[in-house]
Amino acid sequence: MKIPHAFLPALLMAATGAALIAPGTLRADRHADVGVAIGVPLPHGYLDIVVGRDHYYSYRGVFYRRGPHGYMVVRAPRGAVVRVLPPHCARIYAGNVVYYRFGDVYYQPVRQGYVVVDPPTTVTLPPAPPPAEEYQSVWVGQTEFQFKDGQFFQKTPDGLVWVEAPLGAITRTLPSDATSVWYQDTEFFECDNVYFRKTPEGYKVVPKPWKD
Repeated sequence: MKIPHAFLPALLMAATGAALIAPGTLRADRHADVGVAIGVPLPHGYLDIVVGRDHYYSYRGVFYRRGPHGYMVVRAPRGAVVRVLPPHCARIYAGNVVYYRFGDVYYQPVRQGYVVVDPPTTVTLPPAPPPAEEYQSVWVGQTEFQFKDGQFFQKTPDGLVWVEAPLGAITRTLPSDATSVWYQDTEFFECDNVYFRKTPEGYKVVPKPWKD
């Protein structure tokens, strides 16, 4: 039996403008929109980062600063140092110099970890990634949700708002970073403390299969 990961609250918000969100938890990824105000606590496991006199927070490659309505997604500040790279970074080369790219942010290795740097002027790119995953429409009773990258959203006038994974929701695919977890001879799939079980219709969101 695989020991489950520690609980990591998560949020990912994809919005067209600066949308305000009701309190919850959040997950960050490379597609978070700069300028979006997030009126929720930061995810467990975030990093405190100081660049000069400015204080930032970082989680899974996305940087935040405190704003009047919560934490705001900001561009990665040049000179910020993180201990580990965000997941799914691409290694690229500019001449004989190696960089690590996450979205449009570039890192180089330093003694303390990896530092955010300006983009190189010439880059040897890796093979193009597969097309970005589109949102899946998922219905639970009379309520529609949008599903992408392991996260659930609901449509509002301000854009898509992250919500807790609804029990009973069935998705066509699993998140790309879901891991297999066996419990009492049954296979589950876990991603950011959300559990799925394979059914003939797809992958169903289920309660955590054991009690802590």
